[in-house]
Amino acid sequence: MKISCSRKLAGFPAGAASQGRRAIKKILLIEDDDTFGLLLAAYFRTAGYATDRATSAKEGLRKLDSGSWDAAIVDLTLPDEDGIVLTRMLRARSSIPIIVSTGRNGREDRLAALELGADDFVTKPFEPRELVLRLDNILRRGERRGRPSGPRLLCAGGELDLAGHALVAPSGECLDLGATEFALLRFLARNPDRVLTRAQIIDAIAAGEPPESERAVDIRMSRLRRRLKSIGLDAALLKTVYGVGYKLTLPRRPLSPAGR
Repeated sequence: MKISCSRKLAGFPAGAASQGRRAIKKILLIEDDDTFGLLLAAYFRTAGYATDRATSAKEGLRKLDSGSWDAAIVDLTLPDEDGIVLTRMLRARSSIPIIVSTGRNGREDRLAALELGADDFVTKPFEPRELVLRLDNILRRGERRGRPSGPRLLCAGGELDLAGHALVAPSGECLDLGATEFALLRFLARNPDRVLTRAQIIDAIAAGEPPESERAVDIRMSRLRRRLKSIGLDAALLKTVYGVGYKLTLPRRPLSPAGR
């Protein structure tokens, strides 16, 4: 049975969803409605999750970039940005599960959210227990598939240290990265050999300010190539796809004698 935001957290045993969970999962809740946001945060806490709430798209993006999250719950109606756009930007930055939670029940919103990478879509009012169970299932599936969330990613012949926000060359030389450079390289490294449009790149590096122009993306890529070269990495692996965007290719391994 569906319940409204005013209902208490009844009918869900304390810690029931957390039984057997070794580590507390961290949920980013992007919801501007205080009553509903507090209700969901309390319910997730009862179910064994830790939550941090953002009340705007800008705050949500900032928290996503500054923390480590296991999933995000996103409302579509936010004061500074449409939740569909925010879903697109979140997916460009991260592979964590995204569940859209909204009072908008239009078919087009549902299709758009799922097409842009949301893992699930629930319409208010709903029973919070259902949302917790949906999230439990998504996280279990993600763990079985092994979502790409390791501490390092291959990048231009070196490795991108996700925890340290640094690029590490095979020689051991380390290049510290600014927030935008890190977001840009992380997006490229998470999508190796895939052509990424300038619009997709802007989504991945936007910091809540007015979006960068496509020309600004080209300038950043030029600077990034110079920084890659400065520590002996292969800047030629960062390729321009004319008329479309960019891609970061993986180094080709030489063929073994048996493979020739």
